[in-house]
Amino acid sequence: MTEIKNISELLSKTINELGKLEETQKESFEKILKEAIKEASEVEKEAQKAIEDFVRGEINIHQVVLAMQKADLTLQTLIQVRNKVIAAYEEISRMQI
Repeated sequence: MTEIKNISELLSKTINELGKLEETQKESFEKILKEAIKEASEVEKEAQKAIEDFVRGEINIHQVVLAMQKADLTLQTLIQVRNKVIAAYEEISRMQI
């Protein structure tokens, strides 16, 4: 629920505010990629914990499925980013200087 609230707050900002935010928070691609990998790892750990909690009878199967789907979606997104980076590298390497 907080993620939806955060998205709606971000969308309510004006273009100028977003431009200022972009200028003040420039990050390297490497840092962003490392953070995405770290987040994917955390989501995977959460899914594993959900499975363990289900085995102990602490949560229901629906929560386990949701955690596993979230982990799968995160991993698939990360794979697609990797594929795009590799494709961009291959295209750049084919350019003639």
